Amino acid sequence: MSFRIVLLCCVSAFVLILLSGTFIITRIENSTEAVKHAELTAAASEYSASLSVNGIKYRLNVPQNFSGTNRRVIVTDKNLHIVFDSYDIENNEGKNIFLSPAISAIYGDEYFDFKSSNLIMESSVASPVISDGEIIGTVCIFETDLSLKHVFNAFKTAVVTIDILIIIVLILLAIAIVSVLMVRISRILNSVRKTQEGEVIEKIPVNYHDEMTPIITEINDIYERLEYTQQMRQVFVSDASHELRTPLAAIRLLCESITQTENVDAETTREFMEDIILEVDRMSHTAEKLLVLSRLDSGSRTVFAPISLSDVVHKLITAFEPIAEAKSVTIESYIEDDCIISGDTEGTNQIVGNLIDNAIKYNNIGGTLRIYLFTKKDNCVFITDDTGIGIAPEFREHIFERFYRVDKSREHDGRGGSGLGLAIVKRNVEALGGTISVSDSVSGGTRFTVVFPSLTADEEVYD
Repeated sequence: MSFRIVLLCCVSAFVLILLSGTFIITRIENSTEAVKHAELTAAASEYSASLSVNGIKYRLNVPQNFSGTNRRVIVTDKNLHIVFDSYDIENNEGKNIFLSPAISAIYGDEYFDFKSSNLIMESSVASPVISDGEIIGTVCIFETDLSLKHVFNAFKTAVVTIDILIIIVLILLAIAIVSVLMVRISRILNSVRKTQEGEVIEKIPVNYHDEMTPIITEINDIYERLEYTQQMRQVFVSDASHELRTPLAAIRLLCESITQTENVDAETTREFMEDIILEVDRMSHTAEKLLVLSRLDSGSRTVFAPISLSDVVHKLITAFEPIAEAKSVTIESYIEDDCIISGDTEGTNQIVGNLIDNAIKYNNIGGTLRIYLFTKKDNCVFITDDTGIGIAPEFREHIFERFYRVDKSREHDGRGGSGLGLAIVKRNVEALGGTISVSDSVSGGTRFTVVFPSLTADEEVYD
């Protein structure tokens, strides 16, 4: 892979440098041609104007050699007979010339040609000589430039040399960059491979801030979530085995008592079976809550929709009234009717239902449960305030932990639960973007306060 990357970089660099060098050389050739065109055309026009005034046989003062150039001027009459030849006037005078420049000029056209070979630059230009509106001859200029060609060749050599050096530097730089990149990629692949093979998750150090940094950061984030998932799985297995061990042991003991005791009367058997059913119910209840927590921990998306929190609270108060009456607990509610949130029905019912259930379960006989629901700024606030046994400050930071019980002695007295209810409440509140807090009630019990982001009736919800 690294060889292909280096090769691709080198080929790309070579093509770009070759194109840029060719472009520069072509531009210089075009500029040289334009300069020669302007220079020779101006000289031809000057000679033509002089001959128009003084006659076609006027001797021109033409320099032979200057600055490494060799310029030849030929003047012809209208029959293309040489009248003047700066190169060899004595031997060429009177001869016919049938060159393209002279032929084009005799028909009144301007002529220019430029050729560049490896050794010389050749330029030619022709201009008609016009007197009284009649073409009486032509002026042709031929120039051979050796010195400029030497300079141009030296420049081309310098450009090619510089291009080669740049290519070499780019190749070395590409090799260095790709080597560093491959080291970092190899480190990422080794880390991913170790994780895939079940070894300890090892985060990739972020020592640089370049294009690879976001990738490494994302992989490390995945590792963090994977680590968290593994921890949650371990906690789930540990907690489940711990919570299910006690009822299973009780069921085993009850079953052994029935099977190992002779002549067990029907009433005793019925009592044992009722205890077994109670333990099975506890196991079923615990397993159901564990599955709810597992779903919440997995982060599976739930389709949110506008929900009237006011209606949910009203319905659950009605559902829990028989339980409250059985304990002589009075429920007082102060509920606004326009509290609308974005959420799911199951999660909202779990939040409100668990808090009302706990407020009744841990209340004193003949106590009072006050339930508040109101809007405050952009939030809906739900409060349960009871006159029950309360929660000491040192226990409050733990009550949302799984299987945590403030008083473990109540585990089997009818009031103690599985220790999962408040953990489910907290995870659901967080999923809805809210917050939950616990404090002392002014009545001596406990106050739970849940703050939900409110949703106006005309808002649209996107998930």
